Formats: sequence, C-alpha cells, structure tokens
Amino acid sequence: MRFLLSVRDSEVSLTSSNLPQNLLSDLPRADLQQPSLIVLLGKDEKALALQELVSTKSDPRRSAKREYGETHLHLDPSTAFSDRPVLFADGNFTTQIKPSRAITSEGCHDVKTRYLPRLRNSILTDLYEAADQVYARFLSPFTDVFCIFASDLGGLELAAGRLASWLTKGCPSSLPPSTRPHIIIVESTSSQEKEPQLLETFLYLLKQKTKHDSSLLFSTIRVVSLLPDGAVSGLARYRRLRECIMDASDQVRSARRASSYLFTASHFFALLDYSCNHLSLTLTEPFNVIRASRTHNPPASDLSQHLVNLLSKITDPNSLKNFAVPLVASSILLDSYPPDMHLFDPIEVFRTLYRDACYSACRAGLFKKQGSKYLALPSGVVKMVEDRLVEMFEVLSCGETTAVELHRKLLAGFDAETLSIRSNVTCLVCVRRQLQNNILSCGHGVCQFCVRAFSTNGAVVKDLPPTTGIRLLTFDGGGVRVLIGLQNLLLVEERVEKIVGQKLPIQENFDLIVGPSAGGIAAIDLANGSTVAESIENFERSATFAFQHRPSSHIPILSSLMDFILWIFNDGRYSAENMDIALQRELGTKTLYDYSRATATGTKLCILVTTIWDASTCVFTNYNATGTRPHDCVQDVVPQHHPKEVAGLGAFQDGGLEHNNPLSLALEEASAIDPLANEPGLVVSLGTGSSRVPESGPRMSFTRGILKDGWIPRLLRAFKSTIGAKCSAYQRRGGRKDKYFRFDVEFDGPEPQLDDTSKMQELKAAARSAIEGSVQLDRLARCIIAELFFFELGSLPVKKKGQYACMGKILCRLRAGDPSLGVLTEQFNKSLAKFLLQDRLLRNSKPSYLATDGNFCLVVEFEVDSRKSNISLQIQEGSSEPCSISGSPLSINGLIAAQQLEALFGRADHVKRRRPELTESHSRKRRRI
Repeated sequence: MRFLLSVRDSEVSLTSSNLPQNLLSDLPRADLQQPSLIVLLGKDEKALALQELVSTKSDPRRSAKREYGETHLHLDPSTAFSDRPVLFADGNFTTQIKPSRAITSEGCHDVKTRYLPRLRNSILTDLYEAADQVYARFLSPFTDVFCIFASDLGGLELAAGRLASWLTKGCPSSLPPSTRPHIIIVESTSSQEKEPQLLETFLYLLKQKTKHDSSLLFSTIRVVSLLPDGAVSGLARYRRLRECIMDASDQVRSARRASSYLFTASHFFALLDYSCNHLSLTLTEPFNVIRASRTHNPPASDLSQHLVNLLSKITDPNSLKNFAVPLVASSILLDSYPPDMHLFDPIEVFRTLYRDACYSACRAGLFKKQGSKYLALPSGVVKMVEDRLVEMFEVLSCGETTAVELHRKLLAGFDAETLSIRSNVTCLVCVRRQLQNNILSCGHGVCQFCVRAFSTNGAVVKDLPPTTGIRLLTFDGGGVRVLIGLQNLLLVEERVEKIVGQKLPIQENFDLIVGPSAGGIAAIDLANGSTVAESIENFERSATFAFQHRPSSHIPILSSLMDFILWIFNDGRYSAENMDIALQRELGTKTLYDYSRATATGTKLCILVTTIWDASTCVFTNYNATGTRPHDCVQDVVPQHHPKEVAGLGAFQDGGLEHNNPLSLALEEASAIDPLANEPGLVVSLGTGSSRVPESGPRMSFTRGILKDGWIPRLLRAFKSTIGAKCSAYQRRGGRKDKYFRFDVEFDGPEPQLDDTSKMQELKAAARSAIEGSVQLDRLARCIIAELFFFELGSLPVKKKGQYACMGKILCRLRAGDPSLGVLTEQFNKSLAKFLLQDRLLRNSKPSYLATDGNFCLVVEFEVDSRKSNISLQIQEGSSEPCSISGSPLSINGLIAAQQLEALFGRADHVKRRRPELTESHSRKRRRI
C-alpha cells in the first residue's frame, strides 16, 4: 500500500494504491485487531532503520531512491497475528525534490487519484506544501509516532522548519489532544547523554520558526540518539529506537482507548480512505471521525421534523419523561450503533450528530398545541435525552445485547395508552424515517428498515431484495375497455401456470402497479388480493351498476337534450352515488394506505387523478413518496363522473387525460423508488384498444356543423385519441426491448364507447384472440419466471493477478416453505433449465438447487477486469430464448452499492456485514469474464 504526490495537468495529485483490501487480507482478525501506525520520514538513515525495525528485510537502496512525497505502508509480519499489528509508513523527506510521475495500476494494486485543492505557489513549492498536508492532516490522526531522521533532512534546524510548516496547517481532526502522536527526532551525530541539550536546541529552533504551540499537533517531542554506524550491529543500533517508539505508541494507544478512538483494522483503513477523500476537498476543515464513520449511513437529514411529529403528540410532562425521552434516546442509540459500528463515546456522538436536531424539535413541537398548559425548556429536554442515551450505552457496551434488543425491550415496556400514539408519516419505531406502505392491521406504521431489523412471526410485510429490478405493470384508462388489459393479464397468468406447473398470482409478480381512471380501479382490486378472474367479474358488475343512465324522457330528441342538460348541471354524465356504491361494494371502505394484501406482497400502487382547477396530474399511492418527481400538467376534459372531493386535499377528477397511458409517469416513479437502478427489471403495459389507422391516412372533415364538429365533439375526439396512444415512453428513453411488453388490440371500426357495457364480452374475446398463442405472450411468461431470480455478491471482490475475484449466489424471491418454490425447482429439473453467465453454462455441483435451509441457492464464482464491469446472468429452458434474471446485466459497482458491502461501520437495517466466504469450489479456477 502506498501514497504518492505527483503533478498532473499543473495540479498536485495524491495517488493511493491497495486501499485497503490487500493489507486487511494479511490480518486474520481484522475486525478485532487494533493496529499501530509508525511513520518514518527521511532518506538514507531512514531506509537503514526501516530494514531493522520491520521483520522482513527490504533493500535500503530501493527505499532511499523513492520519489519525494512517496509513502509506502508496511505490515510487520511478526505482529500480523497479534492483537496489535504494527504498521510502518516509510516516507521520503529531503531538501531536494523534483516532480514525480504518478503510479499506475498493477496486477494486485488498485489505484485511486485525488486532486488536492489548488495551492498558491509554484509546482515545486506546492509539492513541499502538499507533503506537509499529507503528514500533518492526512496521516497525523491515525499515527502513534512520527520518527524524523534529522541527518536526512540536513540537521535539526531544517527538521524544525518542516514541523513548523506542519503547525501552520491547523487542527487536523476532531480527535482530542490526548490522542495526538508523539514526535521522535532521530539524531545520529551525538551521544545519548546529549539528548536533553539536543531537545532543548530543537524546541528553541521550532519556537523561532513558528508561533504555534506544538501541542496543536503533537503530544510530546523527544530526541533519540543512535550509536555510531558500524560500532555495533544494525539490530543493536536500532534496538533502543524501537523501544522508544513502542513506549511512545503505548502511551498514545492508552489515550485513544480511554477516549474510545482506538480502532480495529477494518475501521482504521476505512477511515484512512475517508481522510484521503477529505483532504482532496478541503485543506482547512478538520477531519471529523464520527461524521466520516457515517458515510454509508448518515443521520436523517429531516430528523428534526420526525422528532416534531413525535413530540407534537406528547400532552403532559409525564409522557415526556417516561415515553418520549427514552424513545428518542433509544432511537438515537439504534441509529448510532448498528452491528460493526465502532463504539464511540455517546456524548461525542450525540453532540456531533443529534443535539441540534433535538433542540430544534423541542422548540418547534413540544407542548405547542393550542390550550396546552405545560412548558418545557428545550435545553433541559435535550440534556434528559443525552443522559438517557449514556445510560443505555453503558448497557450496550457490555457486549451482552444489541441496540435492536434494547429498543425492542423498551417498546415492549410501554403501556397501552402510549402505544395508541400513531403517525402515517413518521415511523415511530425508529423515529427517523418516513413510512412507506407498511401500515399494519393495528394501525401502526413501520418503515422498511425497521421491518428488517425487528421482524418476527406475525404480520407479513414483503421486502424487495436490494439487487433486483422493479417489475412494473401499467393499465391504461378507458372505461369498460379496461377489460382488455385484464383479459390479457389473465392469459399471461395462464401461460406462466402452464410453464411452472402451478398457479402463481400474476399481480404478485409486480412491484409497482400504476393506472388512471378505470385502470386504477383494476389495479386496486388486484392489489387487494383478488385474482385476475375475480377482478374481471368484479369490474363487469361494477361497470354495469355505475354506468346506469339517469331517468329521462322517452321522446328521442327530447331525451338526448335532457341527458345533455343533466350532464351539464350534475357535472357528470352518470351518478356519482352509483359509482361510490359500486366501488365500495367491490373494493371495501379502507383507504389505500391501510393494511392490505398489497402490504404482505410488497406491491406499490399509484392511482392517477387530476385537479379540477388546472388539470394537473396528482398521484394517490399506498405508500409515502420518496425521491424526486417531475411536475406534470395535462389538459382538461369533460368528465364522465362528478369530480370527487378528498378531505383535506381538494377536489379531483378522472386521471385519464394525457396520462391515460401512464407509462411515462410510471417510469419516473420507478426511478424515484429505486434511484440506483438505470431502468425497471420488467415493464408490462396493458392497453385498452384503439381504431386501426386506415392506409389512406388521417380522416379529414370539410364541414363545420356545430353538432358534428363543434367544440364538444372535437374535445371528446381529442380525448379518445389519447386512449390508444402507441408511442412507447420506455422505448423513447432507450429502454431495452427485451424488458418491455405492450399488449393492445386494434378495432377495424370505431372503438367501443367507454361506457358501453353491452360490449364487455366482445372486448374480452377480442383481447384473447389478439395475443393468445403469440410469441410475445410466451416470452413475457418466461421473463416473469426469470425475474423471480436475482444475484447477490457474497463479499467485496478482491483484486488478484490483475483480475477481480468475485463470489456470489443466485437466489430466488420465493422463499422456503412456499409450495411454488418446490414445484418451480422440480420443473427446472424436468425441462433441463440452465443458468448462463455471459452466455456460458453455469454448472450446479449439487443434486438440487435447494440449500440446507430450503431456499434456492446457486453459487457463482467468476473474475472480471474491473469493478465497472457488467455481467449477464440468464435462464434458459430447453431450446427457448434465454431470459435475464432480475437486474441483469449487473454492474459490479452497482451490486456493491446496493448491498452496502462497503458499509464497514454498519448498516441502517442492522444487518451484519458479510465476511468473505469459502465455498466447496473455492479452490477451483474461477471463470474469467
């Protein structure tokens, strides 16, 4: 592992290699061992010392010839198996420099280059300055002892000059002064008896060169004299130096242990990398170790608002003391100390990350309701939370329990009255995240992270595996013609059943279902647990009841006129009351956000509506929205039904306007739900039919009769033309064709009216005849089956001999105990189904795809050139065309990010980090890609 300062494009860069996997691989217990770092700075004398201090013998000439600012990190192999591995950083530190060339990637070395903020002086001076920044700000927080070989720098005065330059860089980190490194000035021209005088001289020279106090960066400075070269053996000459180094290191380690800043090797190297990033961003701000440890799991940016949502429900001081304060303290403990997190001092953690949010929330939300007779000082409440946090940490730090178990025990101890507090925005289990769609039957909401952390037997909430793609299903709007989409979906379900040998509820094979108008009604019914066949029956019954004409005159002309007048004055053609009765009869009276079958299956619903003021599109969902969404506007249209007012929100009307085919909006929503994915894993769009475009071109009109071509007929025709829009938003965005399926029908004549219930059977027959037996239908069924499978890495890839060695598993969304899993694997064996990696067969060394725990598992090992590489994983049954598993093609970096494999300080869901695994095929040669 090494660092090198160099000049690129007239800018100073810091290039690092081998961060940090290779050194970690040399430590058998990297999550327990706590290393010491000793930095040796000089040239020839330093090179001789390094040869004796480190157990492995290195060529001192090679060390002395390194470029200025080049620093190598060595592990003393004699300490690799101890609780305290000793690392030596070997840096060249001379008075003559020249710009060096940047290091490049090698067979087992990763290289990362960061540019330092631009400095004011010339390049040569900048390298001096940059080297000072590296040692004073980058390495200093992690170093126990700096050994500076004065003779290599030209004497004590020049050595004092370099340290004076370090002191001008300011405080390097948030670590307390007691943990700062010791400085040992190594002298080779004087005897041991003269060390006090040499130290006095050095301190005088240092004071002459800077007004800054040395305690700003160093705990202690001392001088150590070496015996004359050649007088004794090399080992004897440097024995006393090693003893002084280890004694100083012991003192620093003791101070770091007392202040909770002594890190394990895993955390040490991770923080070293974060510090390097920090140096590339700023040369003035101190490196905050606690904040850096939360790089992959930062505190909630809206924490204050979530605390307000809790505190606003507190009505008296007793509830504050016995419920709110312990709940907030425990939630902070839960957020701060997941598995794998370093046990920082809880007071430092609270004051660094949480105190301001707690204070703001107390000011904004505590006892602020009108009529409240209580008053609480925010500072006092914050102190109560801090004190309770410290108490809880003392229990946690004993190592006999976890933050999850402590929080679970706390929640179980609250009485029924306090547990009656609910929120449909904030998860009151962790009090730091927005709820999505996990509202349980008891009325309490739980965020997805808490589902993973606290789940036990009971209510079922489905969790989407992190490496899978979103499976998207959209229904077009179109009145009774939505039956076309439902009939198509029934055919897909039947085809999947034929392939698998068992019925799989087709709607449960989609993660996001979107629909406007009648398409939204079908989506709700399916998500509530109705089968597709039941939804078709429900829809026919509802449509027949809802599309009943109002009583009017039996005289033909007068009847039409009366219908039009009633339409205008009732703000809709049909009775809104009938629609309400029909929907409540079929769908029930629960809200979208209540616990339903969709909660158990993890299905997200989006129902499109428009405002009655400017026809802006709004989305009703069964989950709280996260992410960024566009603000779309659409044109107005004459409604078939009276607009509906939603309490507290306003009045809304039919959503089937310019988003009658909701695919474009659905794709935006999928991106907001899963921002790491480039595109959904599967897209199925169900149309409601359109008239076939005549070969002669568009139909022209040469009359302007008010009844035939007036504004009302023109507006209605314009609306109808949007219903069967064929232009694919997915294809316009460059989506993969093999992931996109659009099913629709074309009518030879005019489309059936949206309210013509007499045509419902004809519509179903037309849908069936249009796609039954088609290649697309078979292809979609196989894609749906392939989407049940996904791939996860077992651990971080390791670079060896120029290749990244990767190991992972193909898993299945169907879990052990699901009868469908056994049927599916049996069918795979019968049909000779096979998995393909980059179009090459993956062999299963076991007689079954099922692991000992009953879950599907196929171990995959391979090598790639780069972490940016993509891999393709597919399933092929017999001679059919291969279908990609969920998320494929998969980016190695994307997998690492989705699985949070680099979250060395713990994950928000408290899932323990995976360590490298050994498999039965580990010794076999991996497949190179």
